[in-house]
This record gives sequence, structure tokens and C-alpha cells, in this order.
Amino acid sequence: MNKKAAGVILIILTIFFSGACSNLSKSGSQSSNVENELSKAEKPISGGTINLAAMSSLNLDPLNAANEDDKNILSLIYEGLVKVDGQGKIQPALAENWQIDETGTTYTFNLRQDVKWHSGESFSSNDVKATFDRVRELKKSAKSNTQALFAEFNNVQSYDAPNAATFVVHLYKPDPDFLNKITCGIIPASSIEALKASNASGQSFAGTGPFEIVSKTSDSITLKRNESYYDKKPYIKEVNIKIFPDKETAKEAFMSSSIDVIEIGQEDYDKFSEVKDSYMLQYPSRYFEFVALNLTNQLFSDANVRQAMLMGIDRNRILQDTIWGRGLIVDGPILPYSWAFNPNAQHIEYNKKLAAEKLEELGWKDENGDGILEKTIGTKKYKFEFELLVNASDSARYQAASHIAEDLKELGISVKITNLNWEELRSKVMSKKYEAAIMGWKLAPNPDLGVMFSSSEIKNGYNFVSYSSKELDDVLNKIQTSRDENNKKELLYKASEIISRDLPYLFLYSPNDILALNTRVKGVNPNPINVFYNISEWWLKQ
Repeated sequence: MNKKAAGVILIILTIFFSGACSNLSKSGSQSSNVENELSKAEKPISGGTINLAAMSSLNLDPLNAANEDDKNILSLIYEGLVKVDGQGKIQPALAENWQIDETGTTYTFNLRQDVKWHSGESFSSNDVKATFDRVRELKKSAKSNTQALFAEFNNVQSYDAPNAATFVVHLYKPDPDFLNKITCGIIPASSIEALKASNASGQSFAGTGPFEIVSKTSDSITLKRNESYYDKKPYIKEVNIKIFPDKETAKEAFMSSSIDVIEIGQEDYDKFSEVKDSYMLQYPSRYFEFVALNLTNQLFSDANVRQAMLMGIDRNRILQDTIWGRGLIVDGPILPYSWAFNPNAQHIEYNKKLAAEKLEELGWKDENGDGILEKTIGTKKYKFEFELLVNASDSARYQAASHIAEDLKELGISVKITNLNWEELRSKVMSKKYEAAIMGWKLAPNPDLGVMFSSSEIKNGYNFVSYSSKELDDVLNKIQTSRDENNKKELLYKASEIISRDLPYLFLYSPNDILALNTRVKGVNPNPINVFYNISEWWLKQ
């Protein structure tokens, strides 16, 4: 039950922290595969205490999780009806399976009958119903400025628990993404009743997850292994979650060996590589960088021109110089980790000579010898020059802008880089009072391409490039009504082909996420959705 139902989470201010996981040793002299191979050769050991970090925002009520990091921590304790795997696919959790009726509006969840709460009580549909009731109460009590709270419940007409092992949800209208929106933790009906009676806040509850709460203070939370867990029981016996006021303090704690695992940014890599008894683990992120072009500008209105521009930009150099190659070049918004990634979508290689020839074929020529291309469109002569906005606080993004300006200058395109603070840049882009800007998206596990590229989003939505394609709109509309996964995959493949051909964005790269770990922590295999997804496989070298 995500607090926001949009398929794209947000526009990102700064750079975030493909293929398979790559495990990098703390020393550049060692092979990047050594740690993985050694870990595979060793036999997992049961026991031990792992020290994790959480921010002071952490609320142990899963329905009040403030952000994605908190939700990931809470996934150790609580589980939803379903969960999302590393490819963005829906997998069973507390619901063993489910059926969707022919209208697409009724979901019948068949619940696991071997699940116990940490308190020892049996899990049943009554707990799911009580959790849904509480969500509705939270929505009613929400302030006017938090209207997006559990927005997916706006489409829930009714729900009921006909028996202990069945829970049924009725929607007003079909929503193929409904399952992606109900991953938040279920809590016991008895705890919800107790919460109402006490009128308390900041409460913690019994969960059904692989770990249960033992104790909590203002600066730490202790979890122990759930010995009655219905699924694979974790090797790790205890989890000590230390609370920090901010990420920087948590990073210092890792460097002093007070915590064992921490997510770091690209800019932290070198410093953390020097930490004793540590190693880095890179894995795919859900984030990508791109150049947004205002397509109402005649300079950018032709997709062939956009293709020539991208062909003239050395994206590999940008990847190497901005994030030291720790990522990959992307050609569309669906990234390689995803079940919906189309490996055959058009990829444009860097080729300065071919890019220049393509622009000349399209009528762009330097007629007066000033080094800038010109073309008459209609009755007006245009010089190929534009302003590229960059948020001033992001050094990697500014470096990318500088490389882009250099590369395009060699084609006869003049780029003026303008530094703005984030709020100024965002305001200009959203009001479409810009020519070009370097931006980034972090995608939801099941990305909604319509948010970015549907023509219906141009006026008041996030289609800030004003891209309009009837062909893509038709495909996006079919995606919204498709209830067959294979059909939806085919449609998303088609959407990717259109987007990589038309280039509503100049796609740049996706940076890897990075974990720093103490060398005693083994078996870690994070994914772009949840770093703790395989927590039951983690173990500690004694």
C-alpha cells in the first residue's frame, strides 16, 4: 500500500547511489570476483548479530513508513499480501495465490494457513481486513496537504473476509497495477484494537517476517530471528538497528566498524574502499540520467535531429568521467534489471562523423562560417544554439553537461550551460520555460511510462518535454487495460521501441547502487527493489 500510486517515484535532485551484481574488493589489486567466489565456497554459519543503520525518521508502524529506506528495514519484520522481486515481478507473500475476475475489478486472495504472528497467534483474513480498515481511517484523518496518502485506496470500493483463509477486494474500475500497490506490511487485528484503545502513536506491532522486535530505545532497535518463520529461516540470529540523525553520521559509524552494512553514493567510493575489513558490492539501481529537451522548440522537434544529437555525444566518456564507469549506458526508461526490459530496442552508438552527416542531410549547415549550424524552418532561419540547465549542487551532472557541450560544439551546435539551484530548475522545467535540462528519474518497481510520455500528461503532468505520439498513446492505453503478463510485456517492448526511436529524452546512463559491507557479512545479494530481499541468505563469519 504505497503512499503514492504514481508509477514514477520522483524527479531526483542529485546523482544516486547492469546486469548481475558485481562484488568489488576493498583493494584494487584484487579481482572483483574473488570475494564472491570465496563466499560461495564457504558454508553458511547460523548465528551472530549484524549491525544495521536507520535514520531517526524510522517509524515501526509499517503504515506510517516515511520513505523507501524505512520500508526496506520494516520488511525484516512485516510482510504484505504480495512482494516485489528483483525484476519488479509480483511474488506471493502472505497471500499464497490470487485470482482476478473477468472484469478486472475483483481480487480474491488465498492466504497462507501456516503463518504465525510473532506473538504466537495465527494469521488470518481478519488481520488483513483490520489493516485495510486502518488505512481508510488514516486516509480520513489525513490533513489536506497529504491527500496522496494511500491514493490507491481511492479505487477500492469494498473488501471482505468471507473466511479465515480468504480475503476479497472489489475495485471501482480495473487497475492492472493494483498488486504493486499493496505490498505494505499487514499488522494484527488485536494490535490495531489495542492501538485504538490507547490512542498512542509510534507503536510497534507483532509481524510475520523473518525477524521480530525484542526491544527498542531512542537510539536502537533489537530484532531476533523468528524461529517459527514459515519460509526459509535466516542464518543471522540477531539484528541490531542503530538509529542515526543523518546519513553522514551513519557513514562515520561504518568507518569505525560500529555498523556492518551501509548504502553509499558514488562520490563515497574511494573513501570507503580504504576502510579496513570492508568490501564494496555494486548492483543495478532504478535511477537514470537524461537530457530533457523542450520539444516545442523547433530545434528539437524532429526525432532525426535528436538521434543525431545523441549520436554525437560520447556517453561512455560521460559514464567514465562522472561516476568512474560504475553504471551502464541506457537507451530508454526501462532498465536491464526489469522483467519488461527490451534488449532489442534501438541503441545509438557514438559516431561523430555519422552524426555530422545526418545533420547535414537534415538541412543543418554552417552557412556563414561562424561554427554554428543554421537552417530555415518555414519562413524563419534558426541557429542551432540553446541553453542547458544544470542544478549547481551536482558536480557529476555539471561535468556531464560540460562533456555534452564539448561534443555538440564539434557538430556545430552551441550549448550555453546555466547553473541554477534545484527549485529554480524544477520550476522552469515544470512550467516548460526552458530549452534543455539535465534531469533524472528514479522509477517505481513497476514503472508507469505514461507518467513521463503520455500526451495526456503534457498540460498538468510530468511530460515536461511535451512529447506527443498517438502511436505510443495507443500502446500505453492498452498497457493500462492488459491483465495478461505476456501481453503486457509485448506492449512494453513495443513502447520501448517507440521511445528509443523517437528519443523524447536524450538518455545518458544509470549509475549502480553501492553497498559497503564488513568482510564478516556474507551471502548478500541485493536487488534494485529491496537491499534486504535475500536477508535469509545472509550470514556472518565468526
